[in-house]
Amino acid sequence: MYAIVYFNWSGSKEEFIEAKKAMERISTKFDDITLVDILKPSSEWNYAALLKFKEFKSFLKYTKQVREEPLSFFQKRGLEAPPRKLELLVDLDQIQ
Repeated sequence: MYAIVYFNWSGSKEEFIEAKKAMERISTKFDDITLVDILKPSSEWNYAALLKFKEFKSFLKYTKQVREEPLSFFQKRGLEAPPRKLELLVDLDQIQ
């Protein structure tokens, strides 16, 4: 399965790099989650993180941990960490 997690960004380049590294670091704590990349979507959102995972339960744990380990950009501004909008992409083979 894949998830596209949308979020807006208005911080510095350094803060963005710090946030991306934190999201990558948290994903490495899970065996079945990979932060594929952070992309620039053609929508009203500034960025979209593409994550690949085997079980939705693992993805929920990942998002909880991202929120519990505040990224300084969001924390400094009193904002909530991603996800703000979420889309799930399910492999047809996984539908039972």
